[in-house]
Amino acid sequence: MAKLTEEMKQMLSEQLPFLATADENGMPKVGPKGSLHVLDDSHLAYFEHTFRHAFHNLTVNGRAAVAVADRPAQKGFRFEGQVHIHENDDLAKENIPASLYDRFPRLAYVVIDIESIFKLDNTLEAGTQIS
Repeated sequence: MAKLTEEMKQMLSEQLPFLATADENGMPKVGPKGSLHVLDDSHLAYFEHTFRHAFHNLTVNGRAAVAVADRPAQKGFRFEGQVHIHENDDLAKENIPASLYDRFPRLAYVVIDIESIFKLDNTLEAGTQIS
């Protein structure tokens, strides 16, 4: 499994990450995930509450990519990996803030195993796998 650096963790906490998935026909879907955060050195996670396109796609193929970029610095990363959906289990209960249940009747905790990391810098190295 690939490991996050401190630079990657900082960028994920300061910038808005986007989640990319593909449906059963291979059509890509991408959208912002404001709740996406670092779970540990090799996992990302977010709170799923809409249960729409991204969730459907994750249940179909279990794969996702997350892209994050710092526009002024013209640097970024793409993280790809397998997804695990936790709903009403111990991991979900430990990680989803109770206050979110006041706003959303249904929640899941989505964990992404970081299997590979790519550089998204505005250089000739853009798209290079770094881990």
